Amino acid sequence: MESSGGRPAVCEGPVTSEPVTTDAVRTASAAGPHSASLTGALQRQAGVAVRSLFRPASYLGVTREILLTSVHVTTYPLGLLPPLPFRHDPIDASIPRRPVVLLHGWVHNRSAFLLMQRTLRRAGLGPVHAFDYPSVTSDLNQVARHLAPIVEKVVADARAESCILIGHSMGGLVARQYVQELDGDRLVDTVVTMGTPHRGTYTAWCGVGRAAEQCRPGSDYLAQLESTSRPGLARWISYYSDLDFMITPAVSAKLLTPALDATNVRIRDVGHLSLLLSRSVLADLLSRLEEPAQASDPAAPVRATTGPRRG
Repeated sequence: MESSGGRPAVCEGPVTSEPVTTDAVRTASAAGPHSASLTGALQRQAGVAVRSLFRPASYLGVTREILLTSVHVTTYPLGLLPPLPFRHDPIDASIPRRPVVLLHGWVHNRSAFLLMQRTLRRAGLGPVHAFDYPSVTSDLNQVARHLAPIVEKVVADARAESCILIGHSMGGLVARQYVQELDGDRLVDTVVTMGTPHRGTYTAWCGVGRAAEQCRPGSDYLAQLESTSRPGLARWISYYSDLDFMITPAVSAKLLTPALDATNVRIRDVGHLSLLLSRSVLADLLSRLEEPAQASDPAAPVRATTGPRRG
């Protein structure tokens, strides 16, 4: 498969990129969150689950998701502490800076990005700032407005012209609203969403709070995002996984809005939280960030892996 704009794509375990085609857009319009019933969505997800029963890699992916969920739970308290004053970024002002702002998802905090922050900094990106917000009690419109001055400060402090926004789950919706509606495309050159319910997720009916309501299929908030989408200078990349049971149906994490011309990257056998700790997903992400304006070579299938390599 190829990514939008003719760029061959990659995805996890194997990784595969896809273009936003006319047929895909028509399918999304016909069976999108506004018209699809809960029963239909659950049937599609059940079909994926049944097919996964015959793939051994799916069992490994589920096991990995359970183990890595425990890692997220263990490290969660670290996100409640003040950030440590470590300096990971180059002191030489002549070195080009490419700032990154990270946005976590529902019921999480900045501890979600502990591994990703380290990986991005080692790759020469930075400064890297993890934006924290009360995801359960907040309205996403309000969160996007609070994000605006943070992005301006990060870009100004780095003496850069623009930055990268990376949003996991609900954080991707906040990033999208900021760029689309709050003039964020002035300061953002790339938006990456990972496991983000662009067309809503039925699991949000199990959540509490205004933000969870806004993530439900057919919500006014999601309709607002669709109506304010427009072509711009920012590049859009969306990662979605067939084993992401937090996004129901999983394909709701595909960004099919024609105006955004997004590259959708399919990940296999990686769960919702595992996306943040998968070594092959992070490697694919870095390869896309390193050459933002150039076509990448077709990538060979990659096994789902997690954590940094030793040595």
